[in-house]
Amino acid sequence: MRIIYLVLFLASTIFADLNMYQTEPKVSVQNTLLAKVNGTTISVMDVMKKMDMILHQNYPQYADSPQARMQFYSTSWRPVFMEMIDTELMLADAQDKEVKLSDGEIREELESRFGPNVIVSLDRAGLTFEDAWKLIKNELIVRRMSWFYVHSKALQSVSPQAIRDGYRQYLSENPSYQEWIYRVVTLKGDGVDESLAEEIHRHLTEAAQSPELAIDLKEWESEHSDCKLQISNEFKVKDLELSESHKTALSSLNAGAYSQPLSQISRADNKPVFRIFYLAQKTDHPALPFETVASQVKNELLQKAVAHESEHYMTKLRKHYGFDPARIKETVPDDLQPFRMQ
Repeated sequence: MRIIYLVLFLASTIFADLNMYQTEPKVSVQNTLLAKVNGTTISVMDVMKKMDMILHQNYPQYADSPQARMQFYSTSWRPVFMEMIDTELMLADAQDKEVKLSDGEIREELESRFGPNVIVSLDRAGLTFEDAWKLIKNELIVRRMSWFYVHSKALQSVSPQAIRDGYRQYLSENPSYQEWIYRVVTLKGDGVDESLAEEIHRHLTEAAQSPELAIDLKEWESEHSDCKLQISNEFKVKDLELSESHKTALSSLNAGAYSQPLSQISRADNKPVFRIFYLAQKTDHPALPFETVASQVKNELLQKAVAHESEHYMTKLRKHYGFDPARIKETVPDDLQPFRMQ
């Protein structure tokens, strides 16, 4: 059923922006044999009937629009066709294993999908009662086979220990971290010395506010023509992205505090440079606890397990019933377009 979900997603994207036209052309169908699976043939018409049921059940408001139907057919027929191949293989397996369904189960599902007036709804969808009965029966059988040979095995593989291991993997990818918001005040120039750096530090500390508010750069540089004072933009980084030198300067600070001036030698001109760090905010982001993400981890593990078990099961069925997917291109070339507007 995974491909059907893809079809529904694609269809919702198509219909979200669909503009209805004034004219009402019809959809032309080039019926041809697409595949033969374990003695059962699948034609373009068979695929169209399946798509009509999907369209009627999920997008009934577009069922009478030829344009909507054409777009849905064009986008969906290949994935629906491949799903039907898998269905036939599973039906063959179900027949060999003598899996049975009662008429009551099928009738109940028909009424659930098409309402109490089944015949009227089927006629509107362009399906006969026999077609709908067969499609519903096959879907129920496939659902039962999927449960026994895919989903139940996937559930068994997702043990409490597997969830714990998955949580540890989650922690390695989403560890706790700290977020730092800070600015850097840089002092350089021919007239720069330690006493001037201390003076700036004292002024900033007494102002007790962010450096861009505490210092008027134009006024300061007019008074110190042989020096240059720079105030950086605000940095907002995680600790894993923080350089060691910046982290060392910031780690001992509380929010709203300034570091002591740090003296360095400029690589550009080999002259002294002083930097003062201002920590605006430091926020701890602890890793989410197991109880919070256990359900998410379990669902992700289950999805992977279902995909694995499904592929394993279908590979086994293809081999057992002698079906080679590579031969599909012989009857279904990439440029095949069985639906056209006329």
